[in-house]
Amino acid sequence: MSSLESRYRRLLAAYPRDHRARHEEEMLGVLLAGARPGQTRPRPADVADLLWGALRVHGRRAFGPASAPAWRGGPALAVALWPFLMLAGALATRLLQTAESVDNVGVAAVARPSWVLLLAEPIVAAALPALAVLFGRRWIAVLGVVAFVLYQARHPYLLELDALLFPNHGPVLLAQLAAVAIAFVPAAHRAIAVVPWRAFLLWGPLAVAGLAMSKAIVRWVDVIAHHDLVTWKPVPWLVVVGLAAGWACGSPVGRRAALVLFLPAAALGDLGDLPSVPAATALAQIGCAALAFAAAAALALRRRAGR
Repeated sequence: MSSLESRYRRLLAAYPRDHRARHEEEMLGVLLAGARPGQTRPRPADVADLLWGALRVHGRRAFGPASAPAWRGGPALAVALWPFLMLAGALATRLLQTAESVDNVGVAAVARPSWVLLLAEPIVAAALPALAVLFGRRWIAVLGVVAFVLYQARHPYLLELDALLFPNHGPVLLAQLAAVAIAFVPAAHRAIAVVPWRAFLLWGPLAVAGLAMSKAIVRWVDVIAHHDLVTWKPVPWLVVVGLAAGWACGSPVGRRAALVLFLPAAALGDLGDLPSVPAATALAQIGCAALAFAAAAALALRRRAGR
């Protein structure tokens, strides 16, 4: 293989795999036939034409009529996954509260029925919409509404204006309402069926761990003495979100679901301070998520290509 042919093949690698399987040899033959004697590098015009052609092929696949099913399934899957994210957030919060109580008072504190009820209420309220989506049962969704209303009724201060305007409460309440409403959406019931059980077993614990680590930095680190460390609080969760989004890139529906869900999911990790941190720190934090995404996407695409 000549150096010119090798370079042309590297350029043709920008096209989708199945497109190359059908047209690569023909395209390569035309390119080599038009080459000058002794030419060792592709002409700039050929490079631009090949890359533009690859971009057009990918664009037609991403936004053309053939992609319509994926564009319907991706947003539906993103919506269906939202109640599970809210459940992960509730589990992470209560896990930290339990650890704090055990550390401050001892195991006896969390054995009291009043504490068990306090611990279980938000978890049950968050779990019922997720279970309704998972099993497609409307009666579970109705129970979710009842549990949510009872929880808010037992904590009326959460609905006071001052609490609703608080950045870490008002948006969370809206997110919880969205999860309760999603439990009644038939499209969410159908969309969640594409997610295998092993994915829940893998990403569920990772989501809880990532959120718990981000929240623990705020709760357990002295903000004044270790302000530089506290500014990195979103990173554990951003890494988990980046890994999940990259892994989802292994399928067309997953890519579109990740596109829709990435920013709302990342916001659960308390990104409120990100605009105020130094630019270098903010870029480094975003870079952590980008590296996690790139690594997971490469593994997912390689896994898909090996099938």
